[in-house]
Amino acid sequence: MRAASSLVLRYLLILAMPAVFFLSGCAARTLTEEDAYLKVMNAWTRGVKVYEGLETKLYASATYKGIAFREAYIGRYAKDNQLDEGYAMALRERESELSEKYNEFFFTAYTPMDKWNDFDDPSSIWKLYLEDGSGARLAPVSIARLDASDPLLREFFPYMDLWSTAYTVKFPKYSETGTEPIPGANTKSMRLVITGVLGKGELVWKLGE
Repeated sequence: MRAASSLVLRYLLILAMPAVFFLSGCAARTLTEEDAYLKVMNAWTRGVKVYEGLETKLYASATYKGIAFREAYIGRYAKDNQLDEGYAMALRERESELSEKYNEFFFTAYTPMDKWNDFDDPSSIWKLYLEDGSGARLAPVSIARLDASDPLLREFFPYMDLWSTAYTVKFPKYSETGTEPIPGANTKSMRLVITGVLGKGELVWKLGE
């Protein structure tokens, strides 16, 4: 009787194994699709804390939305929403045009006092600049506050927490006197500089590595 029970148990385990492997395979594929985007997003994201003495006045993070990021974003967005190839192609064209025209960042900021989180205010206590290794310094052409209730923000930028405010920050692609785009082919690094009466911080991206 005991031997018969053992045989039945082994039989049931063998039947269950394909289902386990199938579910594991599905999970692996899903994670791989998400991780492909997250890997690129993390590679282009930086963070900084700004202190005044021992007190934190600002915690900021930013993702540079260059062409590599945009390609990864479109790939995941198209798969998540089951977009047809025509729609995905139109999305790629739009993102490519934006990349050629602007240096764009997804930017989040946390401040202990809400009134300090005013990056979109023309009279903000903060200033943002984009610098490259050649000494060029660009001021933003626009800073737009994003809707915190948009579920896509935390889906695609999971480092955004409930206490941070999100912005889209756009800088020009060229300086007023320059003919080469910023960053250029030989640019080794670029910096997003945050400065104000409460302190200063820099987010640095090493390029060409």
